[in-house]
Amino acid sequence: MYDAYSTAVRPRGERFEFFREVVDRVFCPMSISVRLAGAGQFAGSVSVAALGAARMAHVVTSPCTVRRRAEDIARLSNPHYLVKFQLRGHSIWTQRKREVYLRPGDFVIASTAEPYSLQLIDDYSMPVLALTDATMRDLSPDPDQFLGLRMDGEEADCGLLSSFVGEVVARMSRLDGAMLARSEAHILDMLRGVLSARAKKRPISGARQRRAIEAFIRSRLTDHRLGPQMIATEFGITPRYVHTLFSDGPETIGEYIRTLRLRCCREALESAAAFDQSLTDFALSWGFYDLSHMSRSFRATFDLTPTEVRARVRMDAGAEPPAPPRRSRPRR
Repeated sequence: MYDAYSTAVRPRGERFEFFREVVDRVFCPMSISVRLAGAGQFAGSVSVAALGAARMAHVVTSPCTVRRRAEDIARLSNPHYLVKFQLRGHSIWTQRKREVYLRPGDFVIASTAEPYSLQLIDDYSMPVLALTDATMRDLSPDPDQFLGLRMDGEEADCGLLSSFVGEVVARMSRLDGAMLARSEAHILDMLRGVLSARAKKRPISGARQRRAIEAFIRSRLTDHRLGPQMIATEFGITPRYVHTLFSDGPETIGEYIRTLRLRCCREALESAAAFDQSLTDFALSWGFYDLSHMSRSFRATFDLTPTEVRARVRMDAGAEPPAPPRRSRPRR
């Protein structure tokens, strides 16, 4: 069985409401919103095929935000799982207070029995595999351990599964029932392999994730690009979540980086190895934009400038101060 629904067949003013009704019917009750200015321009389509025990849907829409709220959950008597594949576009996925940034090729596992949100940043294409609780638990005894986690499309097995799903949805309107059933068997078998390979890797706690980020920061202190965006890209999370991980400490993420960089920078400046390096070169090598940037940061933190720190170190070491530059005699 194959069905397709498109907002293109409806008058412009009815398209968004029509799409919400289709999503409720095909998947489960949920809240969908767009910016008020974008409601009149909204476009979307949903195509659905019964593979066998599972259903595959292909959702294509304008940017929007999807939320599964407590009142939506109360309207569903038979919760199930959704495996959402990011085929095109980017999104921010949140479940169980874990927030991840999804790129093309990534996928996530959602439980319709719990609240979640999906912010679709731009026009997107997303195949969604709907699985019963029994089917999901046949693939993995503890599927809830994967909720709120990003399955990275850059990893070979995840990328292979995402690519195959993309090929199936591109052709599912033309596949007969037998071939759809075979496709389902391949998809479920690959998904079982992906989950099995990661089953022992329990979800990373916030504390463990913060420690990993702190280690990354220490290894990148000399890079002037170091900040929440660089960290988020490295760990496959959002900048907002990076800020959240540091929200219960005495320093924000920006203050943590700045304090650590300045302490390490001062230690390096006080070493004999830095005596012969110009302060400008030293500032650039430690990720500051220029010497004045480093000097302002030093004074604000230590009530000393780098020049004063170096002078103290030279005095303690008994080193000769640098000779003042020669003045040329005026010509007669």
